[in-house]
Amino acid sequence: MESQPRGFISRLFGSRRREPAVPERVEVQPPISPVTEDVLRSVTPHVLAVTMLQLAMERNSQWRQVNSSATSEADAKFPMACESYQLSIFTDLLTQRFGPQISSIFDASLNAVMDVDSGIGLYPRFKDAIARAHQLGPAEIGPNEPKLRMDWRVAQQLLSIVAEPEQSKQNLLPALAESLSYARIWAESTYPGVVAKIEFDPLSIAMVQRESAYKGVTNRWRQAPGCFERQLQRMEGNPLFPEDRRHPTDEDILQAREKDDADLKQLDSDVQKLFDDFKSLNEGGKVQGSRLTDYLQHRVEPLMARAAEIGDLPSAQRCIPALKNLIIACLTNLKKSAGVDLSIESFEPTWRYKTCVFIAQCHRDDTPIDRFAVEALLCENTQTVENVLNVYREWDPGIIDSMREMARLHLELADLDGFDLPGADEKLALLGAP
Repeated sequence: MESQPRGFISRLFGSRRREPAVPERVEVQPPISPVTEDVLRSVTPHVLAVTMLQLAMERNSQWRQVNSSATSEADAKFPMACESYQLSIFTDLLTQRFGPQISSIFDASLNAVMDVDSGIGLYPRFKDAIARAHQLGPAEIGPNEPKLRMDWRVAQQLLSIVAEPEQSKQNLLPALAESLSYARIWAESTYPGVVAKIEFDPLSIAMVQRESAYKGVTNRWRQAPGCFERQLQRMEGNPLFPEDRRHPTDEDILQAREKDDADLKQLDSDVQKLFDDFKSLNEGGKVQGSRLTDYLQHRVEPLMARAAEIGDLPSAQRCIPALKNLIIACLTNLKKSAGVDLSIESFEPTWRYKTCVFIAQCHRDDTPIDRFAVEALLCENTQTVENVLNVYREWDPGIIDSMREMARLHLELADLDGFDLPGADEKLALLGAP
């Protein structure tokens, strides 16, 4: 019988005989052994790395058919490619729940454990190739389904680091892409349940910052989502929200992204027109101070607020400091050229709430968030919660009192469901709860 290629797991824990056929279906959320669950309840990042490798070994599958005519270096690395892809999904979920500092400690342990075999250093190379694939987006070739075309892109990037003739890589591409698809589907159905059970030994992450925002339970989300996608992310698997809103579909997420992207496209157009109009304004000669301040208040500041309404999409957030700098430059120039002293302080007081993403999103006309909705606010990080509460206290201190009672009630009910909201104690303290 033909010898089977060996992946990271077999290198570390010994070879096993594996069935050569691609599984006809991928099991959804197979049970985790009691031993593994016990380990996950108080785990160190290093033990977690080893545990995840053992879990992958227990799958006892290479996710592919053996191509007897392919004996190349690339073919031999199919198992390692699939394992790396799955581990990248797990690391993304870990980052989403616990934050980048804790996931980086886990990743360092993975690097150390996987490098035990003669220092081959393949895992970091595969990891970098997967990251490049995500930056490039779905491939232009392959199936119509975007996720499957993303698997093709990952396969292309993984093959790019292998010393093989180009024709050999092209021949292997469909088989590797299919293997990666099976590996991804299994990981996406299994790892969210694993990550939900993880609690780190406090000493193992002492002095390391933990993520305090709630970011859902799957890896379907953009790293910096817009307004509509972020609200779906807040609700995913979250007992703070009604049961019928906790399970957004892929179609729901796609529609939310389309809304966010349409908003962003319109913002880009409006900002470009703003700068074009501003250029024409300057070309007309000396501008009266009152006309300029009216322009800043009624054209520039509303676009700052609109950028905040759109959310954390990077290009929207870049607009805010650019527009602030435009206002500051105009006021500075007006003082120098016309002797008109309009201090920046006359503009700044409103910026704190106009450019606060959460508040701006709550008050947009088509908001998906209930105004002053404590459930949504509790999902934000502690710094955002503090900033929002400071603004609300200025508006009406009584708002905080009602929010505090609602927050305590929601968290008590969620606790009955075994839900661990990141930073819950700190957020209650910010609300003034005893």
